[in-house]
Amino acid sequence: MSQTRFFEYRLQVSFEETNVVGNVYFANYFVWQGKCREAFLSRYAPQVLEDFANGHGMITKESACEFFEESFAFNNLVVRMSLQKLTRTSITMVFEYYREEGHNLTLLARGHQAAIWASPGQKISMLPDYLYDTIRDFNEAELAV
Repeated sequence: MSQTRFFEYRLQVSFEETNVVGNVYFANYFVWQGKCREAFLSRYAPQVLEDFANGHGMITKESACEFFEESFAFNNLVVRMSLQKLTRTSITMVFEYYREEGHNLTLLARGHQAAIWASPGQKISMLPDYLYDTIRDFNEAELAV
């Protein structure tokens, strides 16, 4: 049976990320999607900064999140990003958000994000080979047993 490989981003919820009731404001889950995606790029494809400086970019086409449990200030969270679909011009990622308590993970939410690669003129263009290859190779790498 094949398992999905994921990239993991960890954070601790701050007061800034909560609302007046004390739970995490829903919009932060979308912020964390972006931070997780950026952490992946920073680690595995840092040359993307040069493309961004030259006017290329990733434009979010679609983003969604379904919520199951609440989270609160000082909760330790784990965001797991995995690949749903990769084309020559776009990528669709799945995000799972967990509260970490000791060795236990509680699923808080699940979402997805579709992003397209854009040229400096904001036209859909091909993902650079290094980025396409990095994403494909990360997804296809052997999982540690």
